[in-house]
Amino acid sequence: MKNIVRAAALGFLLTPMLLASCTKKENQLEGAVPASDFTVTTVTTGLTTVATFRANNTDGFLYQWEFGDGTVGTGQTVSHTYTSGGTLKARLITAYRGGTSVSATKDVVLPQVSAIVKGILTGGSSKTWKLDNTVVAPITVGPSDADPTSYYAGNPMPGQLPACQADDEYTFSTANVFTYDAKGQTFVAGGACDAPRNVTTSFTFGNATGPGLAQLTLASATPSPFIGVTDAPGFTYRILSIDSQHMLVRAGSTAAGVVFDMKFIAK
Repeated sequence: MKNIVRAAALGFLLTPMLLASCTKKENQLEGAVPASDFTVTTVTTGLTTVATFRANNTDGFLYQWEFGDGTVGTGQTVSHTYTSGGTLKARLITAYRGGTSVSATKDVVLPQVSAIVKGILTGGSSKTWKLDNTVVAPITVGPSDADPTSYYAGNPMPGQLPACQADDEYTFSTANVFTYDAKGQTFVAGGACDAPRNVTTSFTFGNATGPGLAQLTLASATPSPFIGVTDAPGFTYRILSIDSQHMLVRAGSTAAGVVFDMKFIAK
């Protein structure tokens, strides 16, 4: 009987030691920690760039990405959409059974939005646009960027542009050459079709000041160049939106005191 009691007491004393030994083994890190590394490829479509990140090591159990624009993601392979241009720094943090490894940062080179916009505007070489007479309110006028319509909210029905304005063609080239073709007559502010004011001039192109994806400024010439309307305030035009077929242009700088919004369609 005494032997049985002694055995039971010994087993009771050894149990915490055995449990502690098992717990220590379960929490112990195992193996070497590989260096984290990754590859990145990018594809630009329209105004956005999709980057695909792939971890080179496949034996981690957690992959966390820092994309360089303030956002993060997880997964061995992930895709991330960027809406701005420039060079950003991305890195990968990988958790292995042996510990955590942080990769070196890598550059993600993204095209500038203004460069993408210019490519769409010019079609990569030369492209012609016309005021879109198929939509409601192809031209609106307002006092500021915050209020671009209160002076004139636009035609309430499509097809209301004067014929001598609806057929005008505006061509832009990658060489920064702008050509206006009146196709016979130019619609002059005030409501009259007048002699054609055909003109070719250069333009500068870059980032927009104020709202807009990009901005172009026509060089002074004779006759005085314009896009859309002859009474635009100055030679500065901001592209607010654009795709391969449609474009919204704002005539007037942020300090102009009046802005014209104009909808264009590719020829």
